[in-house]
Amino acid sequence: MKRSPLARLAAAVLLCLGAADAADKPARVNICTENEDSYPWLQKDRPGLNIIMMRMVEKQVGSKIDIKPLPWKRCMESVRSGEMDGLFKISFKADRMEIGHYPMAGDKPDATRRMLDDSYSLYRLKGSKVEWDGKAIRNADAVGAQAGFSIVDQLKGLGVRVDDGVRTADDNLQKLLTGRVSAVALQTLEGDVSLAGKPEFAARIERVDPPLVTKPYFLMLSKPFVAKYPDFAKALWDSVGAVRESAEYKTQMQQFK
Repeated sequence: MKRSPLARLAAAVLLCLGAADAADKPARVNICTENEDSYPWLQKDRPGLNIIMMRMVEKQVGSKIDIKPLPWKRCMESVRSGEMDGLFKISFKADRMEIGHYPMAGDKPDATRRMLDDSYSLYRLKGSKVEWDGKAIRNADAVGAQAGFSIVDQLKGLGVRVDDGVRTADDNLQKLLTGRVSAVALQTLEGDVSLAGKPEFAARIERVDPPLVTKPYFLMLSKPFVAKYPDFAKALWDSVGAVRESAEYKTQMQQFK
């Protein structure tokens, strides 16, 4: 009988875990993540969906996963140096392969082992002439973006001037209100939550469709960690994919508010 892709993935996780058990595997994995809210994935006041996912992964792999919130650039540098074993959530950029390892399928990141999909959207003042047609941003003097985020390079590739001097979505939206930028590019869920949560934003700011980009996000592991625990690293990534498709995690996603 032909097995479903999820069944095959779950079997692969168990196989990799057996291989990892046969060799040394860490009692503890030290992972960092950004220290700002990114709804619904990361929340300061409660576990977001990323933390919920990693706790499920932790149970599958049998090693403790310690998660440390850090400023994003510091988190990436800590993985590059080997101070931290990994980080999440991170989208793929070729130059980020200098920092650590993505789960790969050949020469491309393996989307079956992603943590999630998310998008970026452009936000403008209501009545603004700023436009995005899916190919070009028009009538924008400068576009605000969060420091260290992958959208910065994409915006520069579109030929717009980027102001990435602040980190949070709210701070970028405040720049928009005060006229320091013509528009801001934010992760869509986070931007929508910021608008819904503050009447001064909702009254004057709107999202522009379509999204600027939609992309997968991954758990990245440090190069020293993968070199020391290659089978366990594969088991971690396989487990992320299996958890993402599990009924238990999908229920958590549906219930998260």
